[in-house]
Amino acid sequence: MARSKRAVVARDLFVGTASVVTGALIAYSLDGPTAWPPGVAAVAFGVALFAAVDRSTVGPYGLTAGLVGSILAFAALLWWLVPGPLVAVFPPLLVGLGVGTAANRLLFGVVYSLPEARLRRENVT
Repeated sequence: MARSKRAVVARDLFVGTASVVTGALIAYSLDGPTAWPPGVAAVAFGVALFAAVDRSTVGPYGLTAGLVGSILAFAALLWWLVPGPLVAVFPPLLVGLGVGTAANRLLFGVVYSLPEARLRRENVT
């Protein structure tokens, strides 16, 4: 694996780990209980979302709009499903997206090669 490919893998694993740690810290700081079962759905959502992002050929603006829109729509769905304040949605969402990001990058970056669209977007090829 070339150095630039390792940088992509390391950066995505760092982002995933940072999201998990941030979600855990938010959950720890909340007064009430955190609803962790939606986190399983958030992991599946994160894997699917970031796998789609890796293979997307749209430009950076379309990719950013799609990511933000998808995450906001999923957060709204979790908010509707999880009783309690809006802040109770953040821990399972952040942990799920972090695990999804890391799992996708471990699978497509460590076990298998990075997708071609991602390599082109990172100017690695």
